[in-house]
Amino acid sequence: MPTSMDAGASVDAQRILVLAFQGSIMLTVFGFGLRATVDDVLYVIRRPRMLVISLVSMFIVMPFIALALALVIAPPQVALVALVALSLSPVPPTLLGKEHDAGGRASYGLGLTVAVSVLSIVIIPALVVFLGGLTDNPFNIGFAAVAGQVLSAVVLPLAAGMLVRAFLPRLAARVEKPFSLAAKIVLLAAVAFVLVVAFPQFVQVLTASTVVAFMLFTVLGLSFGHIMAGPDPGDARVLALASALRHPGIALAIATTNFPSLHFGAVIALYLIIGTIVCIPYLKWMQKRAAEGKEPHGD
Repeated sequence: MPTSMDAGASVDAQRILVLAFQGSIMLTVFGFGLRATVDDVLYVIRRPRMLVISLVSMFIVMPFIALALALVIAPPQVALVALVALSLSPVPPTLLGKEHDAGGRASYGLGLTVAVSVLSIVIIPALVVFLGGLTDNPFNIGFAAVAGQVLSAVVLPLAAGMLVRAFLPRLAARVEKPFSLAAKIVLLAAVAFVLVVAFPQFVQVLTASTVVAFMLFTVLGLSFGHIMAGPDPGDARVLALASALRHPGIALAIATTNFPSLHFGAVIALYLIIGTIVCIPYLKWMQKRAAEGKEPHGD
């Protein structure tokens, strides 16, 4: 049974993890703003069919998969809530780096991140209420909570990066890679911090059912996203990763708003670790196909 000291450490770890998520995401988005164009930002908006398919994969297929996994595998409550919260969260801006590693279409990755993040201000609260009614639980999260995350983590850093690119293009070219590297370091440091400080909570959530649920969620997300994107390989890569990897900061906000007595820092960190490991074979496969010249690289 966790002591008050353990609970306090878990709360502190969760707060630091949230701050680190926000910092890492802001650095990532700012870094991509340094090389983004208006056409990149509007790429998905100008292709409504692509946008609809992306939204269906992320916000209809994946929540259904999360609920099905929760019923079939029945992980502990903290993992179950985290799984559903992740399925309702938008694409993480950290996708931008992974999409590039997989040879995906850069404009689609950036445009999808921006479009889904902004639309999530309306979509997420509505989906949370809907699922709450479906499961007879009064789930809820306010528009302001999601809007605040989107504004601070996506809109403002992206706009700042694009302004630097427009007025100081040489500076933008020099600092883009350092910002991307700093974002990865901050995120890795946060996960390492949780593993050290909240290790007892991490061990508690490290159950076979939780690991299997997160693995299947990631594998099915990659599979459905890849298939639903259509024949274009660049689009398939992006939507596969967008469906499997979700925004940890907003997932934490959804989970803690509805279950304030539970601590989700450790289980979200576990999801990040499992998701990263599971995606490695997919990324390697895509890199190999692109290198062999079987598929064109993204835009």
